[in-house]
Amino acid sequence: MTDTLGPGGATTTVAPDLLAGFPFPFPEDRYRYSTNVEPARTPVTTAAGEWGTSVVDIDSEYRTEIDQRAVILAADPTRHAVLPHMVPAAWDAMLTVMGELAATCPEFRLASTGPDTWLWHNEILGIEQHFRYGDPASLPEEPLRYISSQVQEDIALLDQRNGQLHVDAGVVTFAADWSFGFDVGMSFLEIHGPVPRIHPEGVITRAHEFLKRLQPHQPYRRTNWTLTIDRRLDVSTEIYHKWGPDREVIQQVPDDEFGRRVHLRVEVQHLIRLPDSGAVMFLIRTYMLPLEQLATVEVWRRRTAEVLAELPGDMADYKGIIKFRDRAAQWLRAAAPATPETTGPGMPRWPASPPAVDTTGAAFLVVAIGDDPAAAHVSRNWVAAAEAAGGTRLVVLDSLGDAVDRSALQSALDECRTGTRVLVTGGQYDVMTALAMARNAGAVAAELSCYVTHTRDLPLYCAHCRETFRAEAVVGGVVACPGCARDLEVHEHHSPVMGSFLASAVGGDE
Repeated sequence: MTDTLGPGGATTTVAPDLLAGFPFPFPEDRYRYSTNVEPARTPVTTAAGEWGTSVVDIDSEYRTEIDQRAVILAADPTRHAVLPHMVPAAWDAMLTVMGELAATCPEFRLASTGPDTWLWHNEILGIEQHFRYGDPASLPEEPLRYISSQVQEDIALLDQRNGQLHVDAGVVTFAADWSFGFDVGMSFLEIHGPVPRIHPEGVITRAHEFLKRLQPHQPYRRTNWTLTIDRRLDVSTEIYHKWGPDREVIQQVPDDEFGRRVHLRVEVQHLIRLPDSGAVMFLIRTYMLPLEQLATVEVWRRRTAEVLAELPGDMADYKGIIKFRDRAAQWLRAAAPATPETTGPGMPRWPASPPAVDTTGAAFLVVAIGDDPAAAHVSRNWVAAAEAAGGTRLVVLDSLGDAVDRSALQSALDECRTGTRVLVTGGQYDVMTALAMARNAGAVAAELSCYVTHTRDLPLYCAHCRETFRAEAVVGGVVACPGCARDLEVHEHHSPVMGSFLASAVGGDE
């Protein structure tokens, strides 16, 4: 568990499942508005875990967020609205969400008990409810409010008429700098009027047309993001006076407090055409992760820093982060893990940042290995600089543990002439192996540059069976040799020629 600051400076705890299930929103190092829709229920594997297998998500914050919604609704009833013509859609939405909950986890059950009658169980909250579909007397409260008190998602219902979608019902307690109470009855296009860039670039028109084409039983999803100070789910316009000043205060706090208090806030929006009413339902689930926790996932740290640094000013201003996004980018860059200290002359010393391209080279071979986004980013920058200086070739490989990839690299090295600069980026195993291959092909030190994106895997040379293999290990650790099955100790001794670390039987035991 990691302690972070909540509203007003109170400490909260980030549970492990919130990191593992966090929907990291950036597929590349830059961000622009787009529809970014994809089919729902498709699992997404991330560097920390997985998300996306269900339409309605239940996590360790369930009770906390349900309680927060109840408090907000009691204080501000305008967060809940159902225009008269949307009553059938509210019932449709309730039954649809119940079905999704029942499909998500066994603590929720929905059973038909007769024509239009149902039995609903929510064991987490101790709820058992018999109801008749469409009969308001069979529920303790209006159906949309009833089901919203049992999910972490906000719910918005859109009516389609005269070629337009209108937000005519919903329960929205966790709005990110907008007012549901003000927007009720407005069209989808009117609500998004203030958003920069989306109108001239046609993004909002494409999104609107996509929503109108939605079909029942074919849900889609998209993500949206911003930065939020403290773990505040409710940053709606109505209470701006409570959270708005934090945008100024956060600029003055120490770095450790900044990393705990500033959160990457991500919305996963599920888009569903309801089967009976034909209304479009938005399920809007909000996830937050403090920068301190986000920085523990190296891929996320680097990418978020790049996105924030590159984000155009008008977009940063609309998201309300213009005053502190630069510091957030700098904080993330400064949070890079320290390069492991060398304890002897036999250890490799990797550069802390990507070296510049030596533009005096006769030609350039750029080699990117592995699926680490940092390798792709570094190689793109190298190629851009090299192409301005001379003939450049980019070779992208999955792993030098693969014979086909090794052969491809060897062919590229064989074609290099004297004076070619060889630049390699990837994990430690692949970089060490590629550099050794380049040296064996005749390259000298002045012709070689590299940037190691991670050091979690090593090339190891077994002193007994002479096999070289790849292992996730650290110097001083013990691994099993796949060749002779001995338990090997990894030594603080690296051979640039072999491109590997020495390993021998633990305790010298043969």
